[in-house]
Amino acid sequence: MRIGARRTISGVPSRESQAADPGSPRARIINAATKLFSEKGYARTTMSDIARASGLQQSSLYYWFRNKEGLLQETLLVNRAPLDFIAEVGAGSGSPAVKLYRLLRYDTLQLALSPIDFNEIQRIAHEQRSEFGQFWTDYERLKQWAADLIGAAISEGRFVDCDRDETAGLLLNFDEGAQKRTRLHTDEGDRADEAIRVAEQVAVIAVRSLLKRPSDITRVTAQAAQFDDVELALRVIRRQSD
Repeated sequence: MRIGARRTISGVPSRESQAADPGSPRARIINAATKLFSEKGYARTTMSDIARASGLQQSSLYYWFRNKEGLLQETLLVNRAPLDFIAEVGAGSGSPAVKLYRLLRYDTLQLALSPIDFNEIQRIAHEQRSEFGQFWTDYERLKQWAADLIGAAISEGRFVDCDRDETAGLLLNFDEGAQKRTRLHTDEGDRADEAIRVAEQVAVIAVRSLLKRPSDITRVTAQAAQFDDVELALRVIRRQSD
């Protein structure tokens, strides 16, 4: 999000700019909604719950967000971090195999630690596709980037030949399944360590399965270890939790 606040002609900060200010009503609403969606689930959280948790009157809440779907869309913009990450990875060094490894590790880690249940998000977004167009656009961008990396590694002779688009979709499904594992089977205090372990495991299994020489995974993981992606993901999650 942009740090600099955009202001309206009257000098009052715009709704968009207030999202960058953690003390603004809009930011308080988003934080409260994220926490409640995590604790109660999206379906069981009401706008009244969110208003109370953010310390606002319900009428004030509707000034910022006209419905719960709009709030969920905003939490998605805050919590779906890999789209920012892929720009950094794409500009950096490393083979396509290493970049794919880094993407899968990062995506799995931030999903596993996210306060939002991604499976529930997908269900809602599927039922209301017109309302969640940006969600699907972002998801397709992530999938396409993974497919491009797979295609590049095939062209280099590093990966086995496969349907790159189908494979990219399956790999992202693999990442998303890891969230369920860590959310359901790990205590809150142990979740970060388990998420890191699972993220590495997912990336290893996925990339090794595509390599023509599976033993090359040792070199891929060693090169990926030179990048501090895990700490970056943890910092993003901490900011979202503050």
